[in-house]
Amino acid sequence: MSLIDWSDPAEMFGLLVEYIADETVASHDDADRAHFLNQLSRELGTIAEHGVESVDRIALTLREIHDSQPREFASDPVMAHMEACIEELHRIETETLGVAPAR
Repeated sequence: MSLIDWSDPAEMFGLLVEYIADETVASHDDADRAHFLNQLSRELGTIAEHGVESVDRIALTLREIHDSQPREFASDPVMAHMEACIEELHRIETETLGVAPAR
């Protein structure tokens, strides 16, 4: 078993991409969700292929993708995972910059 480095933005992004790909496969019995996840997975895959490395850029790109998704999927667990990933990326960026997190 390998350890996950939660402070590595690229690894976190990769895990999110894997999670969404897994959810896409698991949702085969729900055509609407499968289509939504397939589109989302393609968008994230494109970003991953381009190798976005900056924490800020990854978070910004994820936020743009998150906010552009259909409203009917706003409460989908995948969207909650995206939101959590974005928040964690902001935390990493804040720590990297040596700025105290906002409370």
